[in-house]
Amino acid sequence: MSAGQLAGLISRRARDVTATTYEAAWQRDQAYINAIDEALHDVIDGREADDAPAPAWLDGLARRELRTAARTSWSRDTFARTRLLERVGLVTPEHDDVYVLAMVSSLGADKAARLRSDPELLETVLWRVFEVEGGGEVSLTNIDRFGGSQWREAFLELTSDGTLDRARVLAACVGALGRDFAAYRASWYAATFLALEPSGEESAQLQSGLRRLLSADVPATVAFALRQLGRVQRAGLLDARDTLAALPPATTVKAKGTALEALRLARTAGGDVPAVVRVATAGLGHRHPDVQRAAGELLGELGHRASIESAGDELAPSVRQDLGIVGRSPARPPHAPADQVLAEVPAPVTARELAERTAALLEDSSDALELEAVLAALAEPGTELRLRPLSTRARAVLARGSATNDGDDWLPGQVARLVLTLLDEPVRPTTVETTAARFVARRLQELRAQTSPLLATPDLPGGWVSPAALVERLARTPRPRHHDMIAALLRLHPDGRELHGIDGLPPAVVHAFRGVEPTRRRVGRSPSGPESWWVAARRSRGAYAPAETPQVDGEMRTHRWQEGGRERGFTYVEFTVTTPGTGDVPDDHPVEQPVGSAAGYGLGDWIPTLASVWPHDAEHFLALTAAGMLSATGSTEVAPDVPRVLDALARHPGRLGLLAVHVVAAGLSAAQREHRLHAVDAFLDLVPTGRLAAGDIADTLARYADAWPAVRWAESLTAVSQGPGGSAAAVDLLTALLPQLPANHRGLHGLLGVLRDESLRCARPVADPRLRQWLGLLTGSSAAASTARQLLR
Repeated sequence: MSAGQLAGLISRRARDVTATTYEAAWQRDQAYINAIDEALHDVIDGREADDAPAPAWLDGLARRELRTAARTSWSRDTFARTRLLERVGLVTPEHDDVYVLAMVSSLGADKAARLRSDPELLETVLWRVFEVEGGGEVSLTNIDRFGGSQWREAFLELTSDGTLDRARVLAACVGALGRDFAAYRASWYAATFLALEPSGEESAQLQSGLRRLLSADVPATVAFALRQLGRVQRAGLLDARDTLAALPPATTVKAKGTALEALRLARTAGGDVPAVVRVATAGLGHRHPDVQRAAGELLGELGHRASIESAGDELAPSVRQDLGIVGRSPARPPHAPADQVLAEVPAPVTARELAERTAALLEDSSDALELEAVLAALAEPGTELRLRPLSTRARAVLARGSATNDGDDWLPGQVARLVLTLLDEPVRPTTVETTAARFVARRLQELRAQTSPLLATPDLPGGWVSPAALVERLARTPRPRHHDMIAALLRLHPDGRELHGIDGLPPAVVHAFRGVEPTRRRVGRSPSGPESWWVAARRSRGAYAPAETPQVDGEMRTHRWQEGGRERGFTYVEFTVTTPGTGDVPDDHPVEQPVGSAAGYGLGDWIPTLASVWPHDAEHFLALTAAGMLSATGSTEVAPDVPRVLDALARHPGRLGLLAVHVVAAGLSAAQREHRLHAVDAFLDLVPTGRLAAGDIADTLARYADAWPAVRWAESLTAVSQGPGGSAAAVDLLTALLPQLPANHRGLHGLLGVLRDESLRCARPVADPRLRQWLGLLTGSSAAASTARQLLR
C-alpha cells in the first residue's frame, strides 16, 4: 500500500476526531492515535482508500508522542508506531536526542528482530545510544533494570550473529564511559562491555580509551578501566609507558580498593622507575592510611625514601610509624573550644530592610532567630505599609503550598498569612498539627494585639532573653500579649535574675525571677494571672524532671525477601519515642507533653523554631522531631528533616539527654553521607565541649551495632578527628565502644585504624585495661588483629 492510501485511511478514521471538542489536549491526541491504529488494521484487513496527503496534524502528533516516550518508560511501543509512519513517508521527525531516547524507551519487544528489519535505524540511530545519556525514567540502565535487560540482550544477540560489529560495540561502550554520564546511567555500558566477555587481545585494542577512563569522575568507571588494563597487562600486551603516565589520578580515587589496584598495576607494569615513582607519590596523597602505606612501601622498594620524607607531615600517624618517618603531626586544631558555639542574634531589622528580610522568610523560614527579628519589626504600627510589595508573593506562597508533606502547616505559609493579615487581605484559616507549632502560630496571630514591643525577642546567643531585657520591655508593656509573655518566660536566661525593683511585675514573672510562690489571698484561689503564665514561669526555672523526660527505645528488626532463589535480608532499628504526659495539652502550654508516642515527619522549616521555644531543654524539641529523624537515618531516601534536627541540636543551649545521644549516634551511622557530615558537626559542637559524653554515644552505637555498619562509624570518626578537639574525642569514644563489640564484628579494621592514628596524634597510648584486654582477643593474621597488636605495644 502506498503512503497516499495509508494517509487516506487515517484521514477517514480521524474525520470525527477533528470535528469533536475535547476537554484536554491529550484526549484529542489519544483519539488520533486510536484512529491511526484503526487505519493500520484496515491495511491488514485489505481495506483501501483514495490517495490523500498526510493530515496536517500528523507531524505535530508524532513530535509530541516522541517527547512523551523520551520521558516515560511505560510508553510501550509508541516509537514503533511513529517509526512506521516515518518509513512510509507520512512524518519526518528529526533524529535528535529525543528521538534516540524514544527509541530506547518504546521500540517494543524483540528489539533485535525489529532492528534487523530496519537497516537505517540499525546503522545510524542505534549507535547514538552510546552518546545520549537520558535521565529520569528513560535511560538504558533504567529500561533494562525494570524490563529484563532487553537492550543488553539485543546487543549480545546482534553481535553474536554478526549483524553488529563486535569491536565497534566494545569501543562504543568505552567511549560512553568517557562521557560525563552519571554513575547510575554509566553502569549500563560497563556491564554490557563485560557481558560481551572481551579477550585480552580485544581489550588491548582499546588501551587508549581505557587509559582516558583513569581520570573519570565516576569511581566505578576508574575501577572498570583498571581491571581491563590489568587483563591486558597479564596478556603481555600493555603499553607500560603510556599507562604509567595515565595512572596517577587513579591512585587518589576515594575507594580504597581502586587506589590500591592502581598501585598494584604500577608495580607490575614495568617501565621506567621515574614513572612508577610519580604514580606512588600521587598515592601518598590519598586520605586512606592503607593506600598511603602501600604507596610508601612501593617508593621504599624503588629507593625513593626522599619522596616519603617530603610527604611525611601529610601522612597518617600510623603510616609514618610503619614507614619509620619522624616528623610533626599534621596541623590540626588540637584543643576543643571552651564552649559550644551558639547561634548569634541577628541585627535588628530596619525599616528599609523589612520587605527584603520578610520576603526571604517567605521562601525559607529555617532561621529561627531571623524570624524573631522580623517579628519584632512587624510588631511596630505602620510597618505594614512596607509589606505591600510582598502581597503577590505571599499569595503565591499560599497557593504553591509546601514542598514537604505538611501542607498548610509549613512555616513559610504562616509567615505568608501574617503578611496578608497585616495588609487586611482575607486569609483562609488553617490548623497546625503539634501543640508547640500551634503556640507559635497563635503568637504570630496576636502580633498586633498591642502596640508595645515584643517580650520574647531573643537578645542573647542561643535564643535566650536576658532578665534585664524582659524587665525593661515589661516596663513599656502595660498589657502583655498572652502568648508572647509565655514565650518570654520560657526563654528567660538562668543568669542575671538577681534584680531589684521587680515587685511590680506580674506575679508569674516575679516567680520566674525568684522561684518563690506568692501567698494566696484566699484558700483554693489560684495566683494572680493566667495559669499558663505560671506554668511557663515554673518551666523557666530549669529542665524537665527525670520523671518528665521523653524516652526512646529501639527494637532490632530484620526484613527478609527472596531474590534469585536466595533469601536476602537486612537488619534495621525501629525507634519509638514516648512522652510521659498526662493527657491533652492546651495550646498555651507549649512545653507540656501529651502522653503517648511521638512522631514528627516532614516538619521542615518548623524544626529550628520548635527548638527555640524552650532553650532550657533540648529534649522538648527532640520529642517532636527525633522519631522521624531516627527512622530516616536507616534509609537512603531523601530526608530533609535530618540535617535540620542535627543542626538545631548542635546549637541548642539547654540540657541534653537520652534523645540527644540517640540523635547524634544515629546521625554518625546514617546511610546518607550528607547526614553523617551534619552529625559530625553536631558531635564536634557537643562532645569536645563536654555537652555530651563520648561514652554515652558509644553505648548507643554498641546497642545497635548489628544494624548500623561500623564502616560508617569509621568514616564519621575520621571526619570528627579533623575538627577542634575531635581527635581526643574520637579516642574516647572508641575506647568505650570497642570492648562492647564482638571480636569478629564486621568493620573492626577501620575502627582500629582510626584509633591507632588518633592515639598516635594525641600521644595517648592505649592504657584502658578493658580495651587492652579486648584487643588481646584479636588474634591471627587479619588486618584487624595486626592493628590490635600494634596498639598494644
